[in-house]
Amino acid sequence: MPRRDLGLSLHVRIIAVLSAVLGGGAILLGLAAWQSTSLAAQQAYDRLLAGGTIQIAENVYVQGNVVTVDPPVAAISTLAAYDMVFYKVVDARGVVVAGYEDLTSLANSEAIRRGVVIEDGQYQGRKVRIATLAKQVEHASPGSWATIVVAQTVNARAALARDLATKAFLVIGAMSVLALLAVGFAVRFALKPLAEIEREITQRRPEDLRPIQARPPLEIRNLVHAIDDFMRRLSERMATTQRFIADAAHQIRTPLAALDAQVEILSNTQPPGRRQETVHRIRERTTELGRLTGQLLDHAMVIHRADATAAAPVDLSTLAKTVLATAVPLALPREVEVVFRPADGPAIIDGDAVSIREALANLIDNALTHGARSQLIVAVSTDAATVSIDVLDDGDGFGRNPLDLIRPFAKGIASHGSGLGLAIAADVAKAHHGALLFDRDGGLTRVRLQFNRPAD
Repeated sequence: MPRRDLGLSLHVRIIAVLSAVLGGGAILLGLAAWQSTSLAAQQAYDRLLAGGTIQIAENVYVQGNVVTVDPPVAAISTLAAYDMVFYKVVDARGVVVAGYEDLTSLANSEAIRRGVVIEDGQYQGRKVRIATLAKQVEHASPGSWATIVVAQTVNARAALARDLATKAFLVIGAMSVLALLAVGFAVRFALKPLAEIEREITQRRPEDLRPIQARPPLEIRNLVHAIDDFMRRLSERMATTQRFIADAAHQIRTPLAALDAQVEILSNTQPPGRRQETVHRIRERTTELGRLTGQLLDHAMVIHRADATAAAPVDLSTLAKTVLATAVPLALPREVEVVFRPADGPAIIDGDAVSIREALANLIDNALTHGARSQLIVAVSTDAATVSIDVLDDGDGFGRNPLDLIRPFAKGIASHGSGLGLAIAADVAKAHHGALLFDRDGGLTRVRLQFNRPAD
């Protein structure tokens, strides 16, 4: 069952995040607008209410030692044009001389003598704003103060606050929509290089692993460089694999054809002498084919482990001693002196023990098969920067430039062999950032696997 792709596109993610940010900002601005419009409406109507209260206070006077009031019709009409208005005037004795007797105020008596005090309240079941002011009455007894209380319902100011808030909400909403549209366009424009890179990659053939030609933006340049590097390494691996498969197919086809011919000869051979000779040739071909198959598998293993295996500490002295003990057969067609020389000090590197073991085994086998007449030496040495394994033999050396023999299936002096031994060793040295070196030392042919010491 195919796996469903539940991921969102980068475009959708950016738009979603910015939409959430714009939405949250619009909500906060809306709340701020509501508070501001409510405060503005409150202050506007409070000024009208305070002005009306002052006008009523100015029309309070004493007539016949009695406090009376001549209500200013204009002021009351102005207040009543927006809401219901209630008022009362109380003299110094606490007697209501005009207005609604049950209209009360909780304002402090000292505060109302300094100016108008406005507060919230309830009157006749309605929410009102109450303005209270004290006025010292002339021609009355000293210290006589008249109290003026004016109340106004709050419906008009609430309606004004709603109207202002609605207009503010419309402006905020329009700006948010415009901002979101601008963000969508900007994101699409900013992501256009990604679409060009995607189009370039999708239009390529599978074997086209060239670097991406589209110019990436700065933010994804490292990503594109990483993709280019990956495609380069993949191209190299594919080229190596294709070359290896082609060479392997050719090399395996030759011994198989020879083996088939020997079997055909055997089936038609009658004399016992000829039969034994044919069986011997078949055995040689079978051995050669088995060796070739083993080295092909070793080479493929080395190529795979070069990138797939993590490096670990390897003691080359111990490894070389173990490989030498297993790589030299117990019976040789000639007498060969085998010598092992371990390093004087620690010979530890960071590497893949399996790959190094295969490389050294191939070098020892190559020396025994094509080189050593009477002496084989395996020596481990160290210096300040490197650790090396030397394989020396007293053969005649290489018939041509040793670097030409590093190529897979190259032949040395002998007429038989797969030519993979040195190629495997060279690949292992390259995978460990080392080198495979060749020289002559005192009449001996030396092949050196050289590795760098681990950094402290």
